[in-house]
Amino acid sequence: MSTAGDGAERSSTPTSGAAEAKKAFRGPASAALSLEVVIVPLALLVMDKTEGGLSAVKIAWVVVLTVGMIVAIATFSRPWGLPLALGLQVLMLLGWIVSPSLGILGLVFCLVWAGMLWMRHEVLRRHAWWADQAG
Repeated sequence: MSTAGDGAERSSTPTSGAAEAKKAFRGPASAALSLEVVIVPLALLVMDKTEGGLSAVKIAWVVVLTVGMIVAIATFSRPWGLPLALGLQVLMLLGWIVSPSLGILGLVFCLVWAGMLWMRHEVLRRHAWWADQAG
């Protein structure tokens, strides 16, 4: 006879497991955004030395990206958190128009995000496969 405390009963259903797998993505995503919050403002130094100085557009672009990433970290648990973070990656990639240095950073971080999204997709796919095999 099983009791509630012996672990024989599991409250994990396939949907709650998938939700937990999606929640597990918050940590790596927030870590990547935190890294970007540190690195993107440092691009101003590179822009100043290699691109003939800073302009108001370059500074504004970097400030908007940095503030947006801080907001994305704080709100990543919301349903629109992932689209916000991905939108910021697109803006960073479009930064190539403003500065090639920012565009290169955007390309690097877009590759990082593509890898993280692929891993998230694989975890969710395998979780669904295991749930189908179990029941």
